[in-house]
Amino acid sequence: MRVLFAGSFDPITIGHADIITRAASFADELVVAVGVNPKKKYMFDQDKRVDMVNAVVAQLGNVRTVKMEGTLIDCAKSNDVSFIVKGVRSQSDVDTELAQAAVNRDLGGVETLFIPSLPELSLVSSSMVRELVHLGLSVSRYVPNEIEPFVAQNRAKKGH
Repeated sequence: MRVLFAGSFDPITIGHADIITRAASFADELVVAVGVNPKKKYMFDQDKRVDMVNAVVAQLGNVRTVKMEGTLIDCAKSNDVSFIVKGVRSQSDVDTELAQAAVNRDLGGVETLFIPSLPELSLVSSSMVRELVHLGLSVSRYVPNEIEPFVAQNRAKKGH
């Protein structure tokens, strides 16, 4: 069974890494799609975000990272996935993702599986990490070890 986990991953967090590891444990192949949302301002460009995901999943033999162009449904079809995996941290995530899951099933014929975040990771988000970086604070508790050099390099470029 091929499964898709999509996101912006700006940057990838320990919460994302946990969902990836858990999804990889039941999927024959997990495709991690790094997308671009035109409404978002990114700290890292898409290529750098793909590099970060690749660094985190390097030890997982059944995970492949792709750039997501177009819609989630397009990405699911082009990668011939059976299911989309969504990590959910709160009830508001569930409410939002249920509506999206219905559209993905209706328009794309693909089902969505929800993986609840671990309680200790439920407050970890990329936006929180970006805010901490902006404030010049340590993010080492919230990102995988492999990501710290990317964050440090980004800080050095921005002069933080």
